[in-house]
Amino acid sequence: MVNLLFGLIGLFFSLGQAFAGEIMFEGYYRVEASGKPVGYIIQRFEFDAKAKTFDATTFMRVKLGDKIIQESLKGKANDKFNPISYSYTSQVNEAVNGIDATFTGQIMKLKKTDGKKLTNETHKIPEGSFLSSFLVFVMLQKKLPLNQAFKYSGIAEEEGAGYWGKAWLESKEQKGKLTVFRVLNSFKGQEFISQLAAIPDPDPKEKDKYVKGEVLATESPKQSLTTTLVATPNLATEGQMVPNKILVALFGAVPTGKVNVVTNPPKEN
Repeated sequence: MVNLLFGLIGLFFSLGQAFAGEIMFEGYYRVEASGKPVGYIIQRFEFDAKAKTFDATTFMRVKLGDKIIQESLKGKANDKFNPISYSYTSQVNEAVNGIDATFTGQIMKLKKTDGKKLTNETHKIPEGSFLSSFLVFVMLQKKLPLNQAFKYSGIAEEEGAGYWGKAWLESKEQKGKLTVFRVLNSFKGQEFISQLAAIPDPDPKEKDKYVKGEVLATESPKQSLTTTLVATPNLATEGQMVPNKILVALFGAVPTGKVNVVTNPPKEN
């Protein structure tokens, strides 16, 4: 899935802040291969205060060589980030595959289709497993110090399988009101690098607590792939095909991509 192909594309909030609104993040990422634009990713995170559930919705379209890859994901977790369900669809040229998953405790039930045949699978996953889409949420909730590895069991949505991974905060620097973390992540035999922008709590008593944060960029060195959060949709989609009907079906409307720190940077006092 796009979240794993490009590392950590997500965000983190204090739960108090998350309860305050419905859409917590929405943004467009430009995808480049060896420095050249090859596609885009659109991502939205929401919190339902009544149901106390988080929703992650992602759409990706890239062209790598002669392959046009299009993927969509809708994932749901409770307020402890325990997985509830997800629906994943992948189209590579004309080949279409899909997975619908539901979770009850440590039991994961899958319905997989290749467009012709439907198969059912049931798996037991390690306690504490979560959808890979929510890795940053889970990681930052733990308030990890620099260079302390966080070992986790993540569900790779594109496979319907769980894998052990490891992530850690390598460094941080202050850029205006933002604290920018460099995060290293190892998952499924691949290494990823992410830049996380966090907005500190304005209360001086709440040192090292962040009320909001988002991923600015990711890099997969082995694949020579990068993603960059951009201020406007056209900076990500220029020269690319945008399937508006699919986006409306997935998001409810074509996302504007305006709920993020690049489009709306925090104001200096």
